[in-house]
Amino acid sequence: MRRVSAGIGVALSVAATPALAEMIDGYPDAIVCRVSDFRSIGYLHRVNDDGSALYMTLGQELAQVTPDGVFHRQGAKDCDGKTLKQLEADGQAFEFE
Repeated sequence: MRRVSAGIGVALSVAATPALAEMIDGYPDAIVCRVSDFRSIGYLHRVNDDGSALYMTLGQELAQVTPDGVFHRQGAKDCDGKTLKQLEADGQAFEFE
């Protein structure tokens, strides 16, 4: 998965190790999809006990991941129906550092 810096560059006097894993194991922190004539970024919002998950844009649009790891977002032709592993392989899944 691609790693994205989630913060503004700040000089720290203490050495820090960047996070090398998802906030919730098995689910990317963000997914980028093309919807119509723009790209939309969905952020992991919730993971349910059954393994399904919700991704939400800042505009409150939702995408769902089914328990078998398949991403669904109506109108997102480059994401809808792909597994999380496929989205990762296609460079559409991101992790925050």
